[in-house]
Amino acid sequence: MPSEFTYIHLDTITNAVLSKGITMNEYKDVVKKPPKNILLLNAPQGIGEYDSHTGFRMIRGSVKIQEYFEKSQYISEIPSKWIDFDSVELMRQLTPVEIAELLYIAHAHTHLHSPFYYKLQNNFIHLTLPKGMTKVYHRHLEQFYSLLSVNITNNLEKKVNDKRGLFNFKKTKKITRIPVSEIKNLLPLLREGVVFSYKQISIFQEVYEIPIYLAEDRLTFESGKFSNKDLLGSICFNEIDQKWFFKEEAIVQPS
Repeated sequence: MPSEFTYIHLDTITNAVLSKGITMNEYKDVVKKPPKNILLLNAPQGIGEYDSHTGFRMIRGSVKIQEYFEKSQYISEIPSKWIDFDSVELMRQLTPVEIAELLYIAHAHTHLHSPFYYKLQNNFIHLTLPKGMTKVYHRHLEQFYSLLSVNITNNLEKKVNDKRGLFNFKKTKKITRIPVSEIKNLLPLLREGVVFSYKQISIFQEVYEIPIYLAEDRLTFESGKFSNKDLLGSICFNEIDQKWFFKEEAIVQPS
């Protein structure tokens, strides 16, 4: 079932992305080099193995990590607060202050100093928040741009094929993935906090339009009610030439 919307608020100073509507499967499609190891910042007993130096539980090896990601996606009781790390030996050189910082990040969902640690060589800090929200620190924002590209394309593709009906036996229609360059063009909007509303997709002359609404606070999008005054524009896909483009909302000047 396609998502009704994707919420994104990007902080390009700390490389933190607050979001809702992005799935772990989409992360798997984008992250070409999955984490070698992860420290679980808020995990109960029975998940992973206990590390006596940090007091956290950890999971080692890409196969076990993938199993954890699969479970955490479908079982809400399993928290998904983790930081990846490269070397167990270096991880065990973390100071008490650095360990305390990780505890603070897990509790307060924000960082005290840099969220990227030399001893861990981490590329991510992944934090699940209440009401289905997720906050992820990305060392490389290029991965986030690719992730949003996959998310928007997937949701449009699902909507297009759902509209064709259950009894349409034609081959599933594929949508050309939106270029990362088009995502980067949206950066000024993403910094403000926006919603891509798939529920309100329109089509005119073979052009699909996904409206983008300003949503600076969570209450705006959690209600599912978007005002036309908050419409910033639309990300559009022309099915004929398989091209994506952004259409800015025209501002009506007072007479």
